Order: sequence, then C-alpha cells, then structure tokens
Amino acid sequence: MDAVFVRGLEFEGNHGYSAAERRGTRRFRVNLVLERDLATASASDKIADTVDYWKVSEAVVKLGTQSTFRLLEALAGAMAQAIQDLYPDVTVTIELDKLAPPCPGVPAACGVRLTRRPRS
Repeated sequence: MDAVFVRGLEFEGNHGYSAAERRGTRRFRVNLVLERDLATASASDKIADTVDYWKVSEAVVKLGTQSTFRLLEALAGAMAQAIQDLYPDVTVTIELDKLAPPCPGVPAACGVRLTRRPRS
C-alpha cells in the first residue's frame, strides 16, 4: 500500500495519568503512517490528490498542545480521529512516545502504537 508518513513530530503537552504529571509539560514524539492509494497524486502532481502532511502535523500538534489526556491511548485515538476527519479514506498508524517518562529504570521513552482503518 502507498503511504505518506511523518516521522519525529515533537511537542510539549500536559498528558499523564497522575495529576502531578498533568500539571507540568512533558515532551512527546509522534510517528505517523497514512496509507492511501497515491496513484492519482503521482500522476497529477497536485496536493489535492494526496495527504497534506502539513495539515496532518498541524492537527496532531494542536491536539497534543491544547488538550489534556490521562492515557496515551486516548491521545493517540483522538489524533487518529482528527486525521480521519481530514482524510476519511486513510488507514492511520500512530506511534506516540512520551519522552523520559517518570518510570523505574529511566526509559528514554514509553508509548503506544495504534492503527485505525477507514470507517465504512
């Protein structure tokens, strides 16, 4: 399947299960894969025939910086929904990392990956 991708999109947000985590900001990183037939775009050279990764990045960063979620799963789900609101025919895979989470062993990142297929 053809795909448009965005790798390493970063923002600061107030997300975390505990109230203490939500009081301060943390860094997050997002990788996106947006699967869609790109044959028309490859022939037309028109942005209207593809996925505009600028618009997708804007929607993801807006959610990440202007909303608050307890779970990464909920934040990633909201991001997938926002992308499919823009492009209903894409299959979206999101990898969302919380950088330097407050966990034993000091991991570099913890996160989730989810895939949402187009709604019929």
